Amino acid sequence: MTPCFFGSAERQLFGIHHPAQGAERATGVVLCYPAAQEYMLTHWAFRKLAGMLAREGFHVFRFDYYGTGDSAGEVHEGRVATWVQDIRQAANELQDVTGVQRVALVGFRLGAALAVRAALEGLSTASLVLWEPLVEGEAWLQELELLQQRRDTRTLFPRPESPLEVREELLGFAFPRALRDDILALNLAAQPSWPSTRTHLVAAAAKPEYQRLQAHLETTGLPFQHHLVPEEGAGGQESALLSNRILQTITTLLKEAA
Repeated sequence: MTPCFFGSAERQLFGIHHPAQGAERATGVVLCYPAAQEYMLTHWAFRKLAGMLAREGFHVFRFDYYGTGDSAGEVHEGRVATWVQDIRQAANELQDVTGVQRVALVGFRLGAALAVRAALEGLSTASLVLWEPLVEGEAWLQELELLQQRRDTRTLFPRPESPLEVREELLGFAFPRALRDDILALNLAAQPSWPSTRTHLVAAAAKPEYQRLQAHLETTGLPFQHHLVPEEGAGGQESALLSNRILQTITTLLKEAA
């Protein structure tokens, strides 16, 4: 692994390059993290996935969005448009450093929605892998609010309830109003256009929002595949995130595409 800073002097981003091992492939892979508490939950899985892909000959790049992790910026400065631009910069950095001809994007939850936006805004992609994607921003915010409510019931001094739209923090992470409004506007199943690249949806369980996304994409006639990968162990979110089966499926899909 090779850590680095990239981007402009005013907006430095932190990234890690996992060099290809053995015969190098012409396609590199950029991994797009989720946000908030899901970043913490998935960090280990992303690191493991990067190693699996590198062993298959892919140059892999993972990075922190502006205002998150070890990148510059304050948490309250995070915006969807900014993070989409960060994905584009990460792809350019990977190509500049390694010389790969094409870039595939793998995004988890919010990272999947950001990857779609990056491709729609002109980033040329070899393929898109949407891992448990955020399909509807409003539904995702409601999930976070429910988790917050459950956490509050277990605290000794629960804080007074307040509407989601006025909260500036969720699950221990800053969640400014501007970012909330950005996420509310996300709806992949109602996206009027779609990147003209092969899209893979990888999920541990069938969900109504995934079915709506699949139905929407089938009307476009663009190449799309939905891969259902049952969870290992006891099931639940943690099992899905640490599932070797899902990580191997993503690796296989990218190998076949390359």
